[in-house]
Amino acid sequence: MRNNFRKLIFFVLAVFLFAACFLAACSAEPEVSNDDPNNSVTESGNSKMVIYGFDWGPSVTKVIVDVSEEDRIQDLTPGLFSVLEEKEDDNYSFNEERTIKDVYYSDEQGNRSEESQTKAGKALLTIELQESPDEGELTYFDSPSAKDYWYKNYQLKVKMPGGKEIVVKDQKEYPEVQNVDMTGSFTGQEGHTLLYASYEPENASEKNNRPLVIWLHGGGSGGTDPLMALYGNKVVALFGNEFQNAMDGAYVLVPVCPRFWSQYMEEGAWQNNGGADSVYLHDLKELIDSYADSHHVDKSRILIGGCSNGGYMAMDMILNYPTYFAAAFPICEIFDPEGITDEKLQGIRELPMWFVYSENDTSVPPKQYEEPLLERLEAIGATKLHVSVYPDVHDTSGRYFQDGKEYQYYGHFSWIYFFNNDCFDGEMSIWQWMAEQRRSV
Repeated sequence: MRNNFRKLIFFVLAVFLFAACFLAACSAEPEVSNDDPNNSVTESGNSKMVIYGFDWGPSVTKVIVDVSEEDRIQDLTPGLFSVLEEKEDDNYSFNEERTIKDVYYSDEQGNRSEESQTKAGKALLTIELQESPDEGELTYFDSPSAKDYWYKNYQLKVKMPGGKEIVVKDQKEYPEVQNVDMTGSFTGQEGHTLLYASYEPENASEKNNRPLVIWLHGGGSGGTDPLMALYGNKVVALFGNEFQNAMDGAYVLVPVCPRFWSQYMEEGAWQNNGGADSVYLHDLKELIDSYADSHHVDKSRILIGGCSNGGYMAMDMILNYPTYFAAAFPICEIFDPEGITDEKLQGIRELPMWFVYSENDTSVPPKQYEEPLLERLEAIGATKLHVSVYPDVHDTSGRYFQDGKEYQYYGHFSWIYFFNNDCFDGEMSIWQWMAEQRRSV
């Protein structure tokens, strides 16, 4: 009898709960259909970001989205759209509205074209975004590790007229490196594996050997990502028409150090002490030899340079192989001048060199590094020296301002002047100088 009573109670409760759920479902709002163009939806499709390198690093300059014909708008104006940038570093999340410069229908490369459609019959819409040193950064510097990183979970949320939202996050295009090989890998006899990016000029041939320019990145760009080594210091400028025309075509080799170039012990300290050689010295030389041997390189025209930690490595290379290179261009270099012997200094006395640095560099103080070294070189009669010294590092493009003046960068960023070809000795620019250097064979 007691069991039958319990069953009755459970049956009544079940009926009550069923009725309650049924009434709640009847009174609820109808489900939003993604087929309704007036409803807010999230989609990505063939959308993508277009990324270019700038003085401060890489930024998204365009976002290209595909839209259906029913969503096509005749009178496009930037005010009809909004773009929210979302990204994270190790400690914080950032949500910033990007400034929209222009909106237009385009082809797949983002070139204005009213007739362009995707294979699926959708129109391509390009939204041009404002970039600046304070807007749209894709990378950040982590002080504890002294490394550059790409922002995590980076995405753009494009709000369309009518409320639709298109999220673009994984599709990225880098037009400046489309002809760059970023798959290089070399292991030297001492066991260090160096990844590298490389560029081959179109006019190189067996009958037309071309110069080789080696760029050694700063400490923050090391690791396993050649793309970071190319965009951390605007190295992409070396693949562009202006530099390649100045050189009449040049190979460009960008090795990637696994840790720091100035590491003089396999484990432990990474900062060079007393001018000791890098643990990567001999394997880097092997990589350069291997690359030059396997391409149409004019071996009398091999130039080497780099900034900061890479400037240290450029110095280490020329001090140990003084007759190998045609010229060197160390920028805010951090090689300890007190650790350079008189004998090694004599070895580079006749080597053409162009030093670049800023007087307000607090990371690599010139009075500790460049100035004592240059004084010693001048004292032994080095006559092939060029030096570009700046009071600070500021924008020279006329596009970026801060408090009504040219945008001021951190004083360590003097490589900006090199990559913009702003270093001059009289009327001769540093790129013109590089094109003229040739080692006596």
